[in-house]
Amino acid sequence: MTRVFLSVALLVSLAGVAFGQQAPASEIAPSGKLRVGMIAITVLGGVAEPVARFIGQKLGVDVEPVMYSNPDAYLQSFGKSEWDIAIGPRVLAPADKAVSTADLWVISLIYVAAPGKEFPDIASVDKAGVRIGTIRGAPSDRVLTREIKAAEIVRIPLSPTIAADAAELLRSGKADVFGADSGVGYPAADALPGAKIVSGAFAMVRVAAALPKGRSREAQAALATIVDEAKRIGVVQKEIEARGLKGVNVATK
Repeated sequence: MTRVFLSVALLVSLAGVAFGQQAPASEIAPSGKLRVGMIAITVLGGVAEPVARFIGQKLGVDVEPVMYSNPDAYLQSFGKSEWDIAIGPRVLAPADKAVSTADLWVISLIYVAAPGKEFPDIASVDKAGVRIGTIRGAPSDRVLTREIKAAEIVRIPLSPTIAADAAELLRSGKADVFGADSGVGYPAADALPGAKIVSGAFAMVRVAAALPKGRSREAQAALATIVDEAKRIGVVQKEIEARGLKGVNVATK
């Protein structure tokens, strides 16, 4: 009788361990697939999608990308149960609606000067009469709106051709510089002969994964562990290099 009782106790104990091991995955992806919210530009969604596949692999579930066409749509998705995790700018993850992991990668925000316009450094951009182009609703827009005191900000919508749009804004004379993430800035400069990258970065965008508010500590810890592994074994770095992204680096913390 004692032997039977011990066997039953052992089975219950093992079942509890197995349940505990499965609980974070089933909580993170309750439908059995991992829906991942991302912004559809290379420097964000382009890197995030392979990282999301790695997270799905570690959880043992398929991944379904949920792509948002612009930063505002991504921001508005929080709290609407449209995804299971999101990977995007930390600044666009409201603290009252999400819990973010450590940073995955960081992106420099830079200025591109129009042909014939000279700015020795980023501080020299904020002058009366200077027009600064940027992407409406993007982290760059948020930073510039907060920090710029004298220059005028000219906003354009995010589009699949945003680098070309930025180059055209500069070419047409509607902006003297364009402030954006390096994934847009460098291609815009390459697309416009005579355009130059202004020395320095005016801010950094920190990209992290986020869970909806209310997920357990176990689920948060499980996602944090996978995110750390993605950085440690080179998953994030590989995707940055594969896309030839300048001004983008794996987060060190």
